[in-house]
Amino acid sequence: MMTSLALVGCNDDNDSTSNQTNPENPGEVVDPAQPNQNTVYGKLLSYDGQTPIANALVYAVASAEGANVSSHIAASTYSASSIQTMTVKSADSTTDADCGIAPANSLASTCTDTDGSYRLDLETSTNELQVQFKKGAFSAEQELTLSGTGSSTTEITQLEDTVLTEVPKMLVIEGAYDSIELILAKLGLADVDAADGDIIDSKFDIWESTDNLFVDSNNDGQANIFDYEVVFFNCGLDDESWLMDDDKRQMLKEYVDGGGRIYVSDLAYDVVEQTFPEYIDYYGSDETPTNQPEEDGSATTGEDSITIRSNIEPTLKSWLEEVTCTQGDCLNTDGTVTIDGFASGWARMNGVNSSENVDVYVSGQDSDGTMRPLTVGFNYGSGRVTYTSYHNEEGGDSYCYSLLLDETLDPEDYIACLEDPTEVTSIQISAQQRILQYLVFEL
Repeated sequence: MMTSLALVGCNDDNDSTSNQTNPENPGEVVDPAQPNQNTVYGKLLSYDGQTPIANALVYAVASAEGANVSSHIAASTYSASSIQTMTVKSADSTTDADCGIAPANSLASTCTDTDGSYRLDLETSTNELQVQFKKGAFSAEQELTLSGTGSSTTEITQLEDTVLTEVPKMLVIEGAYDSIELILAKLGLADVDAADGDIIDSKFDIWESTDNLFVDSNNDGQANIFDYEVVFFNCGLDDESWLMDDDKRQMLKEYVDGGGRIYVSDLAYDVVEQTFPEYIDYYGSDETPTNQPEEDGSATTGEDSITIRSNIEPTLKSWLEEVTCTQGDCLNTDGTVTIDGFASGWARMNGVNSSENVDVYVSGQDSDGTMRPLTVGFNYGSGRVTYTSYHNEEGGDSYCYSLLLDETLDPEDYIACLEDPTEVTSIQISAQQRILQYLVFEL
């Protein structure tokens, strides 16, 4: 929904064709052709109207120009400075900012802070503007009407929160041991049926398997995967035999290279390893060259039911400080995050290949004493790949178990929940689920 917002300038009842006086300083004569000075504050939130969107590109353009953001996906840096609100470079600049590149005709641009807030400093004589928001596959816009006569004073306006409404075309492939769809639901993209935990009224598609992913069902000349901007592969896919098909792997590479984004969870790791082997060093097959896929399934050696106090990168850490979790603060007192719910035989990463642009969001010490990446992401062409060794829940069909894992449900109430899930009325969120929320907007 587009919102018309008015910024009231000085002397808006006067004739704009002649010089006027500044009512705050009657002796000052101002030129109506002088650009208006406006500082605009606001905040960008997810579809739930609560979860802040950090490090999103925000820029203003004249409405008549109808400019779109550059399709370029800037390389992630995740330095400490990236969490500060900053002016981004325009498209004619050779330097990329952390949150992307604004069009060359943008009047002002910035990045949202970790709480979703932003500030735009506008100097323009144009009245009708659009404020555009861009974060990965997600976008929004607001109409903004400026009124004024060239006052030399600066109008400061606090806008209402911008809540995402436009939804990119997304597909979730179900898995036996995970359900990223519950994370999407908690972001406001679906509802959960309290009777059985099923996803209802979703703003994304859900498929039971990958059977139709690489076929052209609508005869538009391309495989179905190209109809989506984001594809989520849950842990425990129904079938992974397609990963041994050279043509289908090549199709997946072309999808990401062209701007598609994929999210992969735990045991589905071979979606990444068999297609993009040069980015992540998974456990096993040490003799295999870095740029060649290792033997499928060789990384699934992790111990189950372990808990890891994990390190997180600075931007994510700052974002977690802005949100709350089931037990209050998402961070432990030492700044780590508690990650649990690891399934038996979870896929281990040894590390990432330093020669490639791979971002490590979460890392921690495994039960074997090894420090391992637990969540990573990398750019490929114009798209992005995100992989996480842990997931939303252990057991995709267990609504009550997911509540037990994130400590919303006490152990003594677990059986009662199984008998009557409608008794559970408060669905909160764990720290690791918050991290997965953050990752959705990194796609």
